[in-house]
Amino acid sequence: MDSQDEKGFVILGHHITPEVVREVIQKASAVRWGTHLLRWRYFDVAYEGTTYHQGTLISADLWHLLKRIYVDQDWPAQMTLEQLDENARSTLQDPETQIYVYGYYRTDPPRLQWGFLNPRTGIAVIYDVEADLISTVFKPVEGEVFFLRQIDAVRIDRKGWRV
Repeated sequence: MDSQDEKGFVILGHHITPEVVREVIQKASAVRWGTHLLRWRYFDVAYEGTTYHQGTLISADLWHLLKRIYVDQDWPAQMTLEQLDENARSTLQDPETQIYVYGYYRTDPPRLQWGFLNPRTGIAVIYDVEADLISTVFKPVEGEVFFLRQIDAVRIDRKGWRV
């Protein structure tokens, strides 16, 4: 994609315009996680007085928090779900945060997702517009490259679009 004008562009059948970007930022800022349970597939961890054993079903938000603390070591063990949500919200709302729209390569067909990366903090937020949910919050080691290797990734021109 060479340029983004006020009329926007189409990716995976979705028309992306400055208004759509503003709407996505607003919706994502609610920081809603899925209500489904995920199976903890790593090692046993103790968090806030509870031990979560490998194979235990836990909420999606807690699963991602525990993974970021104990597996990826992105945040300290004292991190709370409220703090993770606030990190996500501030990342989404920071005008310096880079925004990417792309097809997630692990679904067939590729699912449209939005990525937000704050270059100062290294925090990234993935938002699934179809489900209206936060998919994850993390600190990708590879930074922007994480988004650019997705399907048809486009970085939004925030300055040009004034979003």
